[in-house]
Amino acid sequence: MGYLYAITRDPDLSEEIYQNAAVIVMEQAGKPDTLDDFRAWAKEVVRRQAFHAIRSREKASKLTRAVSPEFFDVVSMAFLEDQTEAVAVSSESAALKECLNGLPTDKRLLVTLRYESGASFDSISNQLNPTPAAIQRSLSRVRKLLHGCIQEKLRLAGEAS
Repeated sequence: MGYLYAITRDPDLSEEIYQNAAVIVMEQAGKPDTLDDFRAWAKEVVRRQAFHAIRSREKASKLTRAVSPEFFDVVSMAFLEDQTEAVAVSSESAALKECLNGLPTDKRLLVTLRYESGASFDSISNQLNPTPAAIQRSLSRVRKLLHGCIQEKLRLAGEAS
């Protein structure tokens, strides 16, 4: 999240990018292909998701300042040099799965439609009837709920060890 915030300077956008990238990473993590450096690959997924999100937002609003690809490269290098244990990624992934399974059905449906199916806010709105803005707010609340759940599970796991 720190990496994304350094790039976007927007906590809500950082959170959305993180969740989108987490879905991609989790989908790919179950495949039998072996990766030489999982952390580097996952960070590249996050970097590309961030670049795509900023570019999309830039097109939607001319008020957004452009971020150069070189800036992404500099920030990426700083984070790639980080030698934090890969165990943390595995723990976060397990906590996310557990928290997702604990969501109420309606909230899990929103997450599934947005992050597994890749549906737009408009598409979800057409299916569920609230406005696209209401869908976006609901997903923001779900992401915050998931973040809190994950943090609590990681805290409890840290106390147990």
